[in-house]
Amino acid sequence: MDDIRIIGSRREPLWDDWLIDTDKTDTPALLHHPVQRECETFTEPWATENHPYLCVLKDGDICRMYTIHTAGLVCSVSTDGIHWERPSYGLVEWQGSRENALCSFEYPGEPPRAQRFDGFRAFVDENPKSLPEERIKAVANVDSGLWFYVSSDGLRFRFAGRLNIPGQNPGTPYDSVNTVFWDKNIGKYRAYIRDYFSASNPADPVWIRAISGSESEELFPEGGWPKARYLEYDTPNAWQMYINSILPYERADHLLVGFPSRYVIRREWTPNYDELCGREDRLRRAGPNRSDRLGLSVSDTLFMVSRDGHRFTRYPEAFLRPGPEHPRGWVYGSVYFSNGLLETPASHPGCENELSFYCMENRFFDCPPQAYRYSVRLDGFVSRTARYPESNLTTKPFIFEGKDLFVNFSTSAYGWMRFKLTDTDGRRLTSCETFGDSTDRRVRFDGDVGAFAGRPVVLTVNMFDADLYSIMFR
Repeated sequence: MDDIRIIGSRREPLWDDWLIDTDKTDTPALLHHPVQRECETFTEPWATENHPYLCVLKDGDICRMYTIHTAGLVCSVSTDGIHWERPSYGLVEWQGSRENALCSFEYPGEPPRAQRFDGFRAFVDENPKSLPEERIKAVANVDSGLWFYVSSDGLRFRFAGRLNIPGQNPGTPYDSVNTVFWDKNIGKYRAYIRDYFSASNPADPVWIRAISGSESEELFPEGGWPKARYLEYDTPNAWQMYINSILPYERADHLLVGFPSRYVIRREWTPNYDELCGREDRLRRAGPNRSDRLGLSVSDTLFMVSRDGHRFTRYPEAFLRPGPEHPRGWVYGSVYFSNGLLETPASHPGCENELSFYCMENRFFDCPPQAYRYSVRLDGFVSRTARYPESNLTTKPFIFEGKDLFVNFSTSAYGWMRFKLTDTDGRRLTSCETFGDSTDRRVRFDGDVGAFAGRPVVLTVNMFDADLYSIMFR
């Protein structure tokens, strides 16, 4: 039974090979890209001069977006994750007025300047032992330390202490964004922090940005958290990665998804920089010798997924590219993925919900900060795709619960899928031709799917001009 997968009635996205019999499958994994939607512009005087990071979370019926500005931490709210407001909370006085959307904070000393208060990441704590008055928690990087906060309403944050999570590098500064959340599947908190490792060439003084992870049953265990370990990947590339944005995927929370920023720096000014958008500003940031990294480096966002929180399937192509060139684009800090995903209404009336996230733009520029929303279909980061003339997907043996198979799939008008379910006794069910585009389509078989529940089965899919994102029995 060790080689039989148990999926029960949970949703299984097909983003890795865990369920796939790769020897019998010729449908490659295809990384999809999000669509840029509307822009949220911060025009209020207390919400200017932005930092590049933001955080979104679902808090009951309310969506919250946290952004750091010179005046402090701003909380925008929304009922749909698309249309945002910044109401007056009356909590913080700024320039003689409390008419603003600033959150209140406790500090163990002099309040830090926005330039030293970095990478705010909030989460709703699902630990059953969490106190109601501490149901929302947050971590931020302040003076190269991890400051931890608790809140009952997401607006008033109380300082709870400094997290002690040692990295692999003794000098880990925890800058940019670090992530903490409760993982109910292991009954522990997970933390993913900014770390470093040295270049493979001992003569190269460059330290490579990296991500390390640790686990703890308590936020403040005696003696601190276990030393964080470097994450492992199925691709060997030593890319510089940070701003990990790792979180449980809500629709299939046995999976952790991550959206790390990939930092790319070219060591010298080349003729391409003279043609790249924003040349004059880039020259200014690059300095008189055209060598400063603020003028030479750019960033994009990757996608990765894990089942154990340590080993990740990492796609080498960018999930989110810097996009079409414009005067303020293609900079160090472009398309930094928000910490958090929101399920939002479809962009087209009558269609199914989407997943949305935001990226803060206009870093380095003296203009209002802007957060662009991006959307992707539910489970739509990666699909198993079929091309001409046809392809086949075969699973490893698995055991399910339920009476019907539902799939997240898409075909062309001419494209199709045909499903076959076979048990270990050789009994078989076949489906009719399935075509369309749905995140939750019931597959019609020529018999009783429920009769196969609880015993090992193999699912095969014959398909053409089609994509299969996830499967689920219920």
